[in-house]
Amino acid sequence: MPASDQHKLYIKNKDQWKLVRDCVAGSEAIKTARQSEASDQGGLHNALGSQYLPVPNPNDNSQDNIDRYDAYKKRACFVNFTGYTKDGLLGMIARKPTEIELHPSINYAELNANGEGLSMQGMVQSIVSELMETGRDGLLVEFPVSSGGSRDQTKGLQAVIKEYPAESIINWRQTIVDSVKITTMVALAEEVEKISSDGFGVEDVTYTRVLMLNENGDYIQRLYNEDDDLLVNADGESDIYITKSDGSSWKEILFEFTGSENNSPKPDKSPLYDVAVVGIAHYRNSADFEESSFMVGQPTPVFTGLTQSWVSEILKDGIQLGSRTGVLLPVDAAAMLLQADPNTMPAAGMDRKEAELIKIGAKIISDQGGVETAEAAKIKFAGQNSKLGLIIINTELALKKCFGWMMEFQGGEGSKDDNVLNINKQFYDATVSPQLLVAQMQMLDRGVIAKSDMRDTMRKGGVLAHDRTDEDIDGDAEIVSPI
Repeated sequence: MPASDQHKLYIKNKDQWKLVRDCVAGSEAIKTARQSEASDQGGLHNALGSQYLPVPNPNDNSQDNIDRYDAYKKRACFVNFTGYTKDGLLGMIARKPTEIELHPSINYAELNANGEGLSMQGMVQSIVSELMETGRDGLLVEFPVSSGGSRDQTKGLQAVIKEYPAESIINWRQTIVDSVKITTMVALAEEVEKISSDGFGVEDVTYTRVLMLNENGDYIQRLYNEDDDLLVNADGESDIYITKSDGSSWKEILFEFTGSENNSPKPDKSPLYDVAVVGIAHYRNSADFEESSFMVGQPTPVFTGLTQSWVSEILKDGIQLGSRTGVLLPVDAAAMLLQADPNTMPAAGMDRKEAELIKIGAKIISDQGGVETAEAAKIKFAGQNSKLGLIIINTELALKKCFGWMMEFQGGEGSKDDNVLNINKQFYDATVSPQLLVAQMQMLDRGVIAKSDMRDTMRKGGVLAHDRTDEDIDGDAEIVSPI
């Protein structure tokens, strides 16, 4: 089979990823999405926007029907609940900066994690963002290819982390070796700019990078072009060997799957998928509501008892409505305004969708009086916070594993646990009661707890700034009350 073949679970999930991506992107993406890039169906089945707002009469190819669908789509209002929810959740994480302290051998990654100037803080935000949208992300630890593999030959080169979104991880395989299931193959789709033979034209093509363990158990890479042809170097070699700082081969693929539920190769469900589904349903209700309002929303004047001669002679210039004009009518004639009853079904459907969105964690304003307490807010979004906390933990585990690989590339002595990566997990303002502080002071006096324990409690409660260390506080205290 060709290298660009897609895993069955990839095929199963890619439409869900696209739905969430389009919803986060906003109205323009929703109103220009087609059913498919090339549809065999005739008519307007594949019109712009038909993927999320079906054409009411798709078999009518007339210009009138085309114009009517275009107006139907333009009047519809897409409210970006999915994007608002994602922004709100990211904001909860960003309440406090990520605590990062890397081993000296790889501390350069704090400012340049991917070799292109992306900081580690930026990479953390990117990974969390991807996990919210698709529930899946991938991290590849790379080392620039050099002429040799020894530490002296690779001096000055730096290991980096390359991030691959869910859509780029097209295939994978796991094998049981010595009773342990390990990843033995990963296929990654990479966008490449291909320059034409004249040196001026540029075409975007998709190459496939295959990470695999060969028959000797060594980690190698192979690169295939857009036609699935295996690429070779000037020496006619196709296998790219990835070696450690001492020149030895790796016996594992340096790729870490990251998920919203666990860090296994199997794709996890997108945390924002349910929000996106209900958001699209709300958009369709909006289209019907706006169409109904446009068609019958304005009152229509109705006259009874008119004769043809009265219309021809008295009302020959037409009828004007308003307080500055009058309409002359014959005896026994009558005038009225015909006003259609409100079409409440689409509007009720929109209200119901908004209530459902609140239940699944969408950050929209509910029409309720009073101020919601912090405790009520915590309970209200407990499920979403649980998912968010799991995403953060998975991100930390994946990056720390990558840190260990990078240290081996760089020849750093130690383990991945020598690196500190703490992403904010306090999503709400914590409160510390005076009773708790008094109790801790008593335990401090009795030697039950240390001064640092009490200060940690005060930091969590916002009494002390989270970035003020014990050394800073002790130093300030000595200045105020010198011995």
